[in-house]
Amino acid sequence: MKDLMATWEFPPYKVGGIASHVNDLSLALTKMGHEVHVLTYGDQSSDVEQSKVFVHRLSSTYAPNTISWSMFLCQKMEKAAIRLHKEHHFDVVHAHDWMMVPAGVGIKKVLRLPMVFTLHSTEAGRSGVHDAYTKMINDLEWYGTYESDQIITVGCDFCDEVKGLFHPPEGKIHYIPNGVDMKRFEDVKFFLDKATFASDWEKVVLFVGRMSHQKGLEFLVWAAPKILRTHPEAKFVVSGGGDHSQYRSLANQLGVGSKFYFAGYTPEHLLPSLYSMATATVAPSIYEPFGIVALESSAAHTPVVGSYVGGLKDTIVHEYTGLHTYPAHVQSIIDQTDRVLSDTSWAKWMGENGHSWVSHNFTWDKISRWTTGIYGKALKLWE
Repeated sequence: MKDLMATWEFPPYKVGGIASHVNDLSLALTKMGHEVHVLTYGDQSSDVEQSKVFVHRLSSTYAPNTISWSMFLCQKMEKAAIRLHKEHHFDVVHAHDWMMVPAGVGIKKVLRLPMVFTLHSTEAGRSGVHDAYTKMINDLEWYGTYESDQIITVGCDFCDEVKGLFHPPEGKIHYIPNGVDMKRFEDVKFFLDKATFASDWEKVVLFVGRMSHQKGLEFLVWAAPKILRTHPEAKFVVSGGGDHSQYRSLANQLGVGSKFYFAGYTPEHLLPSLYSMATATVAPSIYEPFGIVALESSAAHTPVVGSYVGGLKDTIVHEYTGLHTYPAHVQSIIDQTDRVLSDTSWAKWMGENGHSWVSHNFTWDKISRWTTGIYGKALKLWE
């Protein structure tokens, strides 16, 4: 089967989780015998075979907003797809998230290919639909669900959210979870020096995620003073892209600024060692369609304290691989983080359970087989 992926982010260009998702899925599909081509953003147009995945990078242009930027990129993707199809004769086009809907639909109609559409989150969930701009994004998401032959959502609860928002036919929408490349977490090499951000006696409480409200970092910062009263050995390490100034300012206002280390964006190859150094990873999200951080932390044998919301409901097994907290609930974060820090033997036990849980349930070989099944439904190879 010859698959054409459309994604606005792809390694090394990475903003959220879509880049890793498309990269890992594409590699897993090639191991099944698929020929995978990826249309994505790049500063220069180039056709490259990357680990048996053909990556076609296309430049965009300056635009006043993300919608305009993505529309221009989608137009170039459609032209590139027409050119590539003459040689490769694709079987299916797979678009990822709202920014790629115009490309996916355009390619579907021009080349008469079945379209699969993966939603990784929704505008209603991220920030709400409250003005013309957010309504346009919401409308593009609806358009993708309407025009696609099959829809994939990355979370079980998230699947219900998409059904409630866009009302697609029941047999058209499917839940396929995200995955993790377990090889990244085997024989982890410690390229990071713990002394950079914590003393030997300190226990690292790790946060990994974008500096955005939906990730809930402010609730962890608010919880920190009470956690430190019981556990002065705790050191909060924050890793993620974006502007962290408001969180640093809040930590300083609360008198715990010296117990926070803001690492900024951590490259993919360094994340396994960062997770491995932590006593616990805290994921205090208020909106999380899936939550890859929980899987990555578990893969590194580190337990997760995460909100009982969205995909984190499925990726954390309470008191077995980690602990759930109430969303946006500071005292709940305090209580559950205290439990992990107070019993390191139990924390290690949950970390080991988490590693086993992920390796059995969230591997890309399984996910690629499930995705191939959805391609087959889109091609009407079976009903």
